[in-house]
Amino acid sequence: MSVLRPESSFKHYKRLTVSLAVLAVILLAVDIGLGVYYGKFTDGQDTIMDISAEVAKLQAAYDTAIWHRDEAKKQLASEIREQQITKWELDHQKSRSMDYLKLSDNILMEIAALKSHIPMIKEGCRHCLPGWTFMYSVCYYFAFSDAFSPRSWQEARQFCINQGGDLAVIDSREKHLAITELITNYRVPSRPIAHSGFWIGLRDIEEEGIWKWLDGTRLTTGYWNDGEPNDSGGEDCAATYPRGNPFKAWNDAPCNHILKWICQMTPRSEG
Repeated sequence: MSVLRPESSFKHYKRLTVSLAVLAVILLAVDIGLGVYYGKFTDGQDTIMDISAEVAKLQAAYDTAIWHRDEAKKQLASEIREQQITKWELDHQKSRSMDYLKLSDNILMEIAALKSHIPMIKEGCRHCLPGWTFMYSVCYYFAFSDAFSPRSWQEARQFCINQGGDLAVIDSREKHLAITELITNYRVPSRPIAHSGFWIGLRDIEEEGIWKWLDGTRLTTGYWNDGEPNDSGGEDCAATYPRGNPFKAWNDAPCNHILKWICQMTPRSEG
């Protein structure tokens, strides 16, 4: 039977005490470590929550900024549209103003032409049919009115014949200048010069290049434009045009071309 000695029991107790102390220190260290870790973990969670809250605020601010931007874009687009409409309206008003100015100028020109024409009309009332003009002892009819559409040379001549006259024979410088001045005063500026001519009683239908008046007399002095007559495409009838230079007023043209016309008639005797 073995018996423990007191020294051996003391040593065993001492080792146990040391082991327990070491274990206590380790547990304390673990506890302290866990406490620190938990504290840090809790602080980290708070930080994350704070960051999340800031992110949410930033997202809300961003969404608000985007909304304001889109609204500003809509407002800008609306303002640009209004400005464009205003510009178009101004252009429209300018165009209308220009049209009114042109119309006013045309009316003033017509008034001036009528004033210069009145003495001839008054004199014509004594010697000519209503609507005819008396100049250089001849009654003339000018197809100025838009009621008469342009006609071919033969149709224009037939109109004159039906009135008791014929297409005009312009056989003097004075007659030519007076007629050119009158048709120039009545010219519509917007109408191309090519469509502003008036048939006269002159043609070279019998022999090319030999121009004769309807009374059978041969043309001696013509008032042709530069390069005319040129018989381009069979141009056998003559027309006078309201050009600035009256000595370059005539062109030859195809007889089926449609233009206005000038008739003439012998004046009636007074009595």
